[in-house]
Amino acid sequence: MKSKNSCIHGSEGAALRPYEKCLEFGAESLSDSELLAVIIRTGVSGMNSIQLAERIFSMGHTRKGLIGLSGITIPELLKIRGVGKVKAVQIKCICELSKRIAKQSAGERMDFTRPDAVAAYYMQDLRLLDKEHMVLAMLDSKCRLIADTVLSVGTVNASLVTPREVFIEALRCNAVSVILLHNHPSGDSTPSRNDILVTRRIAEAGEMLGIKVIDHIIIGDNMYTSLKEKEYM
Repeated sequence: MKSKNSCIHGSEGAALRPYEKCLEFGAESLSDSELLAVIIRTGVSGMNSIQLAERIFSMGHTRKGLIGLSGITIPELLKIRGVGKVKAVQIKCICELSKRIAKQSAGERMDFTRPDAVAAYYMQDLRLLDKEHMVLAMLDSKCRLIADTVLSVGTVNASLVTPREVFIEALRCNAVSVILLHNHPSGDSTPSRNDILVTRRIAEAGEMLGIKVIDHIIIGDNMYTSLKEKEYM
């Protein structure tokens, strides 16, 4: 199998533009820059689409290249010569689509009864957010993910959510059990007293409705705390 960054050797392959190369050899034959060039379609004066793609990849913050692409914001993309609103939106949508495909695929085979697996699944979505986001993961009778949703976006140090909000969503999706997650922008996943009290209140409401609250996982910067593991619930 060819590397995604490999090139087709020979004058004929080297002369092919990304569209033609994809048709002739398949999408897997394209380098990362060529794949992005197909998406953005055109370059700008003095810079073809592949060179523009390479310029975009160089804009990543902590990581360059493909991995850093999703962290580049639309305003940052718009500062790149040759990237207008259409190209910026296309790039962000491709990143989001790729992320959802990867998460859906992982979710189908993931064990949602394991706090470490659940934390890893949501870590990249939550760990770097500058405000607290409360996420509700809804599961079926076999603990498979049905859907997830952001219940609230709080201030830097508070995330407010009521049992009513939790179980309206859970009932709408016919969930049998749920997992709560939220991030701490400080990077420290230690639960606050309020985190523990809110979790217990929601778990008690779930018992009355017949919907089990399996866990509440707090996401820090590459760390997590499971309130179930800590026996806070």
